Amino acid sequence: MRIPRSPSAILLAVLLSSSGSPLQAQTGPGPWDLRRCVDYAISNSISVRQTEVEARSAEVTLRQSEQQRIPTLTGNLNHGFSFGRTLDRTTNIFVSRSAMFEQVSLQSNALLYNFRSLQHQISANRLTAEAARVAVDRARNDIALNVANQYLRSLLSREQAEVSRIVLRQTRAQLANTRKLVEAGTLPELNAAELEATEARDSATLVQTLAQYRLDILALQNLLNLPADAPFEIVIPAVEAIPVDNILEADPQAIYLLALGSQPQIRGNTLRAQAAEQQLQAAHSRRLPSVNAFAQLNSNFNQFLQKTTGFTFTGESQTGSYVKSGSTVLPVYTPQVSMQTARKGFGELWNGYGKQLQDQFGQGVGINISMPILNGGQNRANIARARLDVQRQALQAEQDSLRLKQDIYTAHQSALGAFQTLQARAKAVQTAERSFELASRRYDLGVMQTIEWLTIQNNLTRARIDRLVAQYDFVFRMKVLEFYKGRGIRL
Repeated sequence: MRIPRSPSAILLAVLLSSSGSPLQAQTGPGPWDLRRCVDYAISNSISVRQTEVEARSAEVTLRQSEQQRIPTLTGNLNHGFSFGRTLDRTTNIFVSRSAMFEQVSLQSNALLYNFRSLQHQISANRLTAEAARVAVDRARNDIALNVANQYLRSLLSREQAEVSRIVLRQTRAQLANTRKLVEAGTLPELNAAELEATEARDSATLVQTLAQYRLDILALQNLLNLPADAPFEIVIPAVEAIPVDNILEADPQAIYLLALGSQPQIRGNTLRAQAAEQQLQAAHSRRLPSVNAFAQLNSNFNQFLQKTTGFTFTGESQTGSYVKSGSTVLPVYTPQVSMQTARKGFGELWNGYGKQLQDQFGQGVGINISMPILNGGQNRANIARARLDVQRQALQAEQDSLRLKQDIYTAHQSALGAFQTLQARAKAVQTAERSFELASRRYDLGVMQTIEWLTIQNNLTRARIDRLVAQYDFVFRMKVLEFYKGRGIRL
């Protein structure tokens, strides 16, 4: 049977709503029911884990934007050596001596007001993170849909194999009875030969249906990422016992209104549209001034690498200055001194470290006002892109809502058609069973040809298979409607 597939994620958690327990992969022994298959597939799905990574990434972005409301605090430490003519950072005088220096600072900046630009950005990131979490639900739906699809295929192929087994058993019983009648001379050998040929065909049909069932099981294992050689059997519920709603009570418009509040795609569209609106507001706010407060602490340390060990008088020289005593001009001399130095030890380099930092300690506070004036049209382009994104999200939401409504009305019409088909198939089976019963009596009395009896038997088999297919089709389509109503899938 071809199981219909809705374009939207029609099996939200498939059986997730039928049980309130958390998703856990169950890998113990025993047959697998639909809930167990769905749980295991979701917990081992790469696509689901990828969307979960995207959701966590959106959460990180949200937390980072929220932390922007906290004042920043930055510490700096510059430590180095200067050579040649350099600035003595403790006196701000240039000297020609090699030195070791260190600069220490602590700076803080706090946003005071920016016309709610940051608040709009945080709201947009929060809505985006929530939409990412909804996307995880949608990914789970897709996995659940594929698993439920294949699970129902496996159930149907199993039932078809059982029908083939019953037909073969009936053919063999009829062959044994016909063989006795042939040996008694009541029926010709041709009757037995025709039944033997039918037995061979029924045996081949049984082999084919069993092979198809095994292929469907392997396909289901593949969806679950289970090894092909792993022991795997599914629970076979009676299709007649699967609860379904009354098709006559299903109102597609009412189901659509319920689905608008439960479908992940619709909720995701709403959240993304709201996020786009917040992004637009944030883009508008970035054109306006922002006010920040700042504060800083800083200090310096400077230590020459050489120490003075002594002085030697080497002479004197005129300075070019003079003093006047009456009419006498006297030149001014300066002594020439040679200074002896030596390299300081490591411990000596740090002499006075704490005192210098204390003496050079400085503080500062202030207000900063920043306003974009000309920035190459960046703000205007950001606003235009944000406005287009709002329109894009609105169109996407409208398109998905129309598709959802179309899907629900199509599913309702399909379920109604499947219900009518099932009623017709059930009546056909009743007629075929009655016809086969009467034909078997006539065949046992020898008043009917074997080929006629076989034709009637084949009609009964075909009718039963058609009813089985129609029944599974109706059950699945009704489960789709139940899902849209927010009730999940119950088998």
